[in-house]
Amino acid sequence: MTKEQDFSYIDGSREVVFDDKLLECLKKTKAIAFDLDGTLTNSIGNILKCTHYTLGELGYPQPSDKAIMSTIGKELSEALTSLLPEDKKSEGQYVTKRYREFFMANADFQIDHLFKGILPLMQKLREKGIKIGYASGRAHAGIMRTLNGTFLGEYCDGIAAGNECPSKPDPTMMNLLAQRLDVKCEEILGIGDSGLDILLGQNAHTMTLGVQTGVWSGDALLKLKPDAILKEVGDLTSYLDKL
Repeated sequence: MTKEQDFSYIDGSREVVFDDKLLECLKKTKAIAFDLDGTLTNSIGNILKCTHYTLGELGYPQPSDKAIMSTIGKELSEALTSLLPEDKKSEGQYVTKRYREFFMANADFQIDHLFKGILPLMQKLREKGIKIGYASGRAHAGIMRTLNGTFLGEYCDGIAAGNECPSKPDPTMMNLLAQRLDVKCEEILGIGDSGLDILLGQNAHTMTLGVQTGVWSGDALLKLKPDAILKEVGDLTSYLDKL
């Protein structure tokens, strides 16, 4: 990471509500594509801890928390490689392997804390007949670990993982999920906490909703012009009630 990198998108208000078009979007929505980390799961802290631990154990320089947060949403090896010094980037695959080993060996890193209001949201989506998918930079095994370890597994119609397609914001992940959900991208509302999530949706021509519980502030998300912004994902339930 370069010292000149701008992390201002992490700072700013997280109280932004931009919902003028949200009901209109929901009327066209046949499926939701959820990001996981920072959107449904309060896992940013675990990612920071595991990354710092891995790099410390292996003797690499420690990046700042903001530098690590800027990589969340990318495929893991791409994210970790980007955090290494220029002369060590060839060791990215090795660092990724050790990260996974440290993660699996430490139960504290694996605890899934879901944000509030998610169960009522999933129940409401089922009631409305809206399909539920997950588009995450995590590997398939990491997605399934959270789905099987929480009630999210009961609310899953399809997934697209970071280890089976290019990293966000390349549209391949969303196109793959749309295929698996048997809907058009234009009928999907993509929900995420970072610019990568919003750009993923825009590149794939989905509708987009930003939430402010992860990496990006509401002020920063607003500049990307998503279709809507809410404080947190559970707030969506009240809009679904109006359909």
